[in-house]
Amino acid sequence: MHPKSSRTPVLSPVAAIVLALLLSLPAAAQAQGSAGLSCGPEDPQQPGSSGGASAAPEPQCWEGTLQALAEGNIYNDTADGKFKFTSNDDDTVNGTAHIRMSHAPATMPGGCIFTRSQDPEEFDVSIDGRRSGDRFELNFGTALAAYTITTQCQGHSGTGSGPGMDAFMGGSDLVLHDYGPTLRGGPAKVPAEDASTTLHGSYGGDHRATATIQIECASCTPGPRLMK
Repeated sequence: MHPKSSRTPVLSPVAAIVLALLLSLPAAAQAQGSAGLSCGPEDPQQPGSSGGASAAPEPQCWEGTLQALAEGNIYNDTADGKFKFTSNDDDTVNGTAHIRMSHAPATMPGGCIFTRSQDPEEFDVSIDGRRSGDRFELNFGTALAAYTITTQCQGHSGTGSGPGMDAFMGGSDLVLHDYGPTLRGGPAKVPAEDASTTLHGSYGGDHRATATIQIECASCTPGPRLMK
């Protein structure tokens, strides 16, 4: 569900399938699972870990969860994820997220029902970005998936498939990715504090996307937590 600025907000059923089969984006690593996405003793500045004084501050380790929803047109997709990243002294951010997708039927104008599935439904993506003052700007990477799309219309039905398409096909990356000159959403801008933030994006019409991101600094000095 990786949106392009040239995509038509509302498509006919046939055009929607053709467009879906044409979209292709860079690949990411195979899913490794979420077991390693918690800050542990090996992570920087973890309370109770050993280590003497350093000439420069150690990176902070942050943990988070993500739920993104894309609705409208042929899309009704949910992405659930867990991630961790480090915030470095030069304000750069690096990390990894494990994402699990799910899909519900979507009804187009005219009554045609689209049901989608993808392989893989779970995958890993990288996170990069930077800290800008009192907020993080997080870019979630991309992964490829093969889609199967089933249509049920009055009097006829069909199934189509397409390999090598963006695993965030439904559009929730509208608020999760930075597209540079064609920026339509993203990077995900969240407060640099223990907080939950909901972001919103839209192509126009009924095609909309939301993403709720919750983060917590697991390696910061214990103290008051500021939650939204």
